[in-house]
Amino acid sequence: MDIQKLMGQAQQMQKNLQKRMGEFEKKQFEYNYKNGAIVVIIQGDLLIASIKINKTLIDPEEPQMLEEMVSEAVNQAIVGVKNDRDAIQNAVPGSRNV
Repeated sequence: MDIQKLMGQAQQMQKNLQKRMGEFEKKQFEYNYKNGAIVVIIQGDLLIASIKINKTLIDPEEPQMLEEMVSEAVNQAIVGVKNDRDAIQNAVPGSRNV
């Protein structure tokens, strides 16, 4: 077994993973909460690009309900992006801590 060849393959896999992760971080994902009641656009780097709220949810007398729904929608979007990111990282053996 050629160690140099093995090291070269490992470095190439690492470069490939870094490229894929860089592209992933710039990508935008759309998450619909409760059939579009709230739509969260989130980037792969977990920055929120936008939040759209269905006007029927806006009740000045119940702000806490809307706040809770927005928090839940954002959290679900974050979990979804993290799961997608983990799938990319797990595709390359030994790359979990990149």
